[in-house]
Amino acid sequence: MWAVIPFKRIQQAKQRLAPILSSEERKLLSLNMLEDVLEAATASEVFDGVLVATNCEEAAPIIRRKGILYLQTSAELGLNHAAGEAANWLLNKNIGTMCLFPADIPLAKASEFQHLVSCHSVNRGMTIVPSRDKGGTNCLILSPPDLLPFCFGADSYAEHLRQGLKLNLFCRTKFSDGIGFDIDTPSDLRAISMRPKQTLTQNYLEKIELHSRLN
Repeated sequence: MWAVIPFKRIQQAKQRLAPILSSEERKLLSLNMLEDVLEAATASEVFDGVLVATNCEEAAPIIRRKGILYLQTSAELGLNHAAGEAANWLLNKNIGTMCLFPADIPLAKASEFQHLVSCHSVNRGMTIVPSRDKGGTNCLILSPPDLLPFCFGADSYAEHLRQGLKLNLFCRTKFSDGIGFDIDTPSDLRAISMRPKQTLTQNYLEKIELHSRLN
């Protein structure tokens, strides 16, 4: 099983945080979250490989420093397109399972990836982790990687389940505190600021004195 992390260009990242963070701060937040997620994925030691699918040049130094593979996506055509390119890349290398998750889940823990992978004990099927509000998809394990059409966007958790049922697939939902915690809105920043500090992302938010903007 390979881990795949699609990562959009940081110039376009986290627009919904604009009321609180400047453009430069949103870029640095995105890079810190990417580094946290890569650290958790590699520390879990459950993946045969880790692949970042992106056309963001600013992310390349972090990816190279961690010794992780980099798939240059063709254009900024969205998460579904990047996921599809990564799935095809894995299939061309005869890799049978993909664990796909975004880079904006900085509280993800290595132990959570270990648990998810141990639970995905099927040759053909899907394991899915929803976001905290059960609207988004924060982790998707697929065997094979192109098992179903990618439906990232609004209500993607329900859409992926709907696709799985439509295709009569084995589908399992798992809930995970760290993986389910993504950073999209000012309320997410408020919530992460109240968690025990344990990541680069939290250290960065403390450095820019996020708490003074949330009152």
